[in-house]
Amino acid sequence: MTAKTYRTLCQLCHSNCGLIVQRNASGELSIQGDPDHPMNRGRCCPKVLANTEILDSPDRLKHPLLKTKTGFKRISWDEALTIAADRLGDIRTRFGPLSLVRCTGAPVSYQGRDGFLEFMGAYGSPNLTGVGNLCMAPRMMAFKSVMGVLRAEPDYDHAELVLFWGGNPLGVERFSSYAAHNGLKEIMPRLKARGVRTIVIDPYLSETAKKADEWVRIQPGGDGALGLAMIHVIINEALYDEGFVGSYTSGFERLRDHVQPFTPGWAEEPTGLPASQIEALSRTYAGSKPAVIHEGNGLDMYTSGVNAVRTIAILIGLTGNIDAPGGNVFMPFPQQAALPTRPTPHKDRIGYKRFPLPFHAPFPVVKEALLNGGEGRPRAMIVHHGNPVLIQANERRTRQALEQLDFLMATDIFPTATTQLADLVLPMTSDFEAYGYRAYSSIEGGFLALAQPAADPVGESRSVFEVEYDLARRMNLGQDYPFHDDRTWIEYMIRPSGVSLGRLEAERVVFATKPVQYRKYVTQGFGTPSGKLEFFSGWFESLGADPLPTYALPAGEPLDAKALEAKGCSLLGASRRPSRFVHTKFKNLEKTAKPYPVPLVYMHPLDAAARKIPDGGAVQVTSPQGRITLKARWTEDTTPGLVWIDFGWGNPTDGQANINVLVSDVFLDPLSGGTPNRLFPCEVLPLG
Repeated sequence: MTAKTYRTLCQLCHSNCGLIVQRNASGELSIQGDPDHPMNRGRCCPKVLANTEILDSPDRLKHPLLKTKTGFKRISWDEALTIAADRLGDIRTRFGPLSLVRCTGAPVSYQGRDGFLEFMGAYGSPNLTGVGNLCMAPRMMAFKSVMGVLRAEPDYDHAELVLFWGGNPLGVERFSSYAAHNGLKEIMPRLKARGVRTIVIDPYLSETAKKADEWVRIQPGGDGALGLAMIHVIINEALYDEGFVGSYTSGFERLRDHVQPFTPGWAEEPTGLPASQIEALSRTYAGSKPAVIHEGNGLDMYTSGVNAVRTIAILIGLTGNIDAPGGNVFMPFPQQAALPTRPTPHKDRIGYKRFPLPFHAPFPVVKEALLNGGEGRPRAMIVHHGNPVLIQANERRTRQALEQLDFLMATDIFPTATTQLADLVLPMTSDFEAYGYRAYSSIEGGFLALAQPAADPVGESRSVFEVEYDLARRMNLGQDYPFHDDRTWIEYMIRPSGVSLGRLEAERVVFATKPVQYRKYVTQGFGTPSGKLEFFSGWFESLGADPLPTYALPAGEPLDAKALEAKGCSLLGASRRPSRFVHTKFKNLEKTAKPYPVPLVYMHPLDAAARKIPDGGAVQVTSPQGRITLKARWTEDTTPGLVWIDFGWGNPTDGQANINVLVSDVFLDPLSGGTPNRLFPCEVLPLG
C-alpha cells in the first residue's frame, strides 16, 4: 500500500469540519484539521478521532442480518435485498403506499439526510419522520412563521452584542446552524478582542456561560415567558426600530396589544428572574444595535418550544437586527437539487390534520398510530441513520409501537437499541468509507466541500445510495432514478449550484455564490404570505394555529412543589449531552469514551447532601414513567431542585441507562409534537 493524503470532511456532527487525512504505507490513518477549510481553519475537536476508531471497532455491523426465532442470522446482500423487496412490495400491494414510514436521525451528514428519500417518493409515501420534533424543527417553524425562511444566521464579526439563548456553542463547537465563521475556535476570541458583550440565557452554567460577560439563569422552559416580557418592554418603552417596523413588518399593532399582560412582573414566576433583570436585558439587547441572537437546541425539547422561538424571531424583527450587518442574516447558500423527485401530497402524511405545520410527521403521532392500531396504521418502517428507541420520550412505549410493525428494516454501522427490534439489519459504510459532500453558508459566500473515502469499506458494508437504488430496482421503482451510488448522488445534488463533481474533486472546497448582500428584503421582501416580516403570522392563521405567540407550561402540566409531591417526586430533571459525544453515538468506542465512560446525574451539593448521596455514588433515578441507575456528580453549575441527566446511552454496545425511560410522552407541543425531554419530575436516591 502506498502512502496517500486525503482532503476530506468530518461528518460526525453538524459542523462538518475540514480534515487532512494521511494514510501511511501500513494503512494507518492520522488526522489533522484542514487549515484552508472556512468552517474550522485547522481546528479539530476530540470527536474527530472517532472516525478512525469506527473503522477498527469490533462492534461494526459487517454483514446483513435477518432476525429469526433464535436470533439474528447472517445472510448475503442478495438475500437481504430480495427479502426487503418482497416484504415492502407485499405491504404496498395489500395496504397501499401510505403504509411505509421512513425514520431518520439528525442530518449531521447529507447521507443521513437524503438516504431513502427518493425511494419514499417512488414508493408513494409522504410519511417521513424522525428526530425533528426534538431538534431544529420547532425552531425552523418559528423562524418561518415570522420571517418566511428557516434560518437566520448570526453575523458575529459585525455585532456589538451577542446573546446566546438555549445553546452552548463553546461546548459543542456549533456557533450557527450551517454557517462557517472562518474558524470555530476564533469566534469567542474575536468577540472578546473587539469588546463585544456576550450574554448567555441558560438554566445551567455551561462552558459558554462561564466565558460570557453575563449569565441569565432562567428556569427550564421559561424562555417563552422571557421573550414575551422582553417584547413588552421594547414596545412599551419605544425601544424598537420604528423605521424598520413601519416599512417592512406587519401585525405590529396586534402584537402590541397582545403583549400588554406579559409584563416583567408577570414573567418573574415562569422565568425565575426578577423583573428588574428582564427589563435590563431588554434594554441592553434593544440598545446594542447591531446585535445577534444565537438560539440553540435547548429550546426545542419542551411542549412550548415553537412559541418560545417565535418570540426570539419577533425580537430580532422588532429591533431591525435582521439581514443587516451584525445581526441575524440570511446567508448565501449553494442551491441543491430536491429529493424526492417524485413528491407525494403533504396532506396525505400521518397526523397532518393534527399537525399541519411541521415539514415531516412528528414521531409521536407515528407512534400513537402504531399503538392505536386500525386499518390505516403504518405497516413498515425504514430506520436510516436513526435510533428512535433512545431518542424519543418514553422508551417503553416507543418499543411497543415499533413492535407493531409488520416489517422493520434498519440501516446502521453499529448495533443499536433500534436495530435490536428490526427484522432486517443492513450494514452501512462509515463516513471515511464513502463519498459525501456538504453545503455551507458564510459572509464570503455559499460554498461546497467534498468528502472522499480514506479507507476500504469494513466487511460487506455498502453506501446507502447503492443499497437504496438496488432495492428500488428490484421493486421496479428504479425507473428515472437520479443516482445509483454515492458519487452519482453528489453529481445530481450539486448540479443546480453550477459546480461539477469533477471540479469539487479537484478543488475540494468551491464557492458557488457571491458574498452576502445585506437587507435583501428591501427589494425582495420576506417569504411570508404578506411579503413582510410578520409579527402576526398569516401562515399559522391559515392552518388554524394561533398567529401570535402565547405562553404555555413548558412540560404540558404543572410541576410546582405540590404537583411534584403528588407524583412522589421532589426534583425536576433535565437532559444534557456531554460535548464529546453526538446524540447516541460513540459510547462504545474505547478511546473516545474513556474520559467519559458512563452517564451521570449532576446534582447540586445541597440536594445530594439531603439525600446522603456521595459524589460519584450510585443512585436510582425514578419518575412516574420508570427508573434507571446512574452515578451522581456534585456540581454548583445547577440550582437546588434541578438535576441534569446525561443523554445518549442505552445501546446494546454500551449497556448503560437511557434517560428517556424517565420522560413522559403524554404532553406534546401542539405545533411541533415536541415532548418535554428537558423538564420532567423525578427523584434521586442512593442505590439500595
